[in-house]
Amino acid sequence: MKYLLTFNSRLRELRHRKKLSQEDVAMICHVDVTVVDAWEQPGGGQRCYPVLEQLLDLCLKTDTRLEALVDLDPGSSGKLQLELPGLDDDGDKDLYQSLTELSDLFDRTLPDEVERQLLRRFRKCDAVRRQLIFSML
Repeated sequence: MKYLLTFNSRLRELRHRKKLSQEDVAMICHVDVTVVDAWEQPGGGQRCYPVLEQLLDLCLKTDTRLEALVDLDPGSSGKLQLELPGLDDDGDKDLYQSLTELSDLFDRTLPDEVERQLLRRFRKCDAVRRQLIFSML
């Protein structure tokens, strides 16, 4: 959780700045309020971290940049904004076009129907047949 070391205090600051309760954050992120409380714990065994979808929901619904919630080393890339394939901040593309490109990239990495059928058949094979398939490949 290298990028979330100070997330607990950053979340607490965001809540106070935006005048949000833990219940508000729980509703935004579609989690129970006890989860938000665990996100804000200072450390130890009770602290947990949000998944990316929850972080993005929180950022989008509170109009907060992701960099405000995660720990980044600004010296490593010279840029603060997290870079995702298909998303750029040079202003040439609108957000819809960038998200469409990102979605297309994800779609190209997913197996097609033939590959999914092969995987289903492979999973049904016993160990001997799997070894035979590996040797043929």
